[in-house]
Amino acid sequence: MQLVGDVALMYRFKQLPPKLQKKHGRRGVAKAARRVVKAAKARCPKRTGQLKKSLGYRPRTYKAGVFAIVGPRKGFASEVNGRRHDPAKIAHLVELGHGGPHAAEAKPFLRPAMDETVQSNIQLIADELRKGLEQEAKI
Repeated sequence: MQLVGDVALMYRFKQLPPKLQKKHGRRGVAKAARRVVKAAKARCPKRTGQLKKSLGYRPRTYKAGVFAIVGPRKGFASEVNGRRHDPAKIAHLVELGHGGPHAAEAKPFLRPAMDETVQSNIQLIADELRKGLEQEAKI
């Protein structure tokens, strides 16, 4: 997802020092990621409930910009019917489906959550950047 459109906002934002750009960008991206996680949890299929519990986000800041990684987190493994069940290792199989002897159809939950929230998230990030610009202008 890329923020485009409000040319004046982006021009002013690019004039801020990189450290402040990342600070205010990270806030907006984190808020948007929380929305995606909430939507994904609402769509997540329930077998043991561990996949839903494991969903989370992690904001990352790089030279190229600010990103959020949304998906299952590690540390939510459990034992179901005597077999190890680790949501971090099976989420892609649930999302995309798989073949084989125990074939399972795809039950997408992450991609639809992203598609559902993309427009509101773009607006949320733009509003957060606007707040950051106003805050920096007051100082």
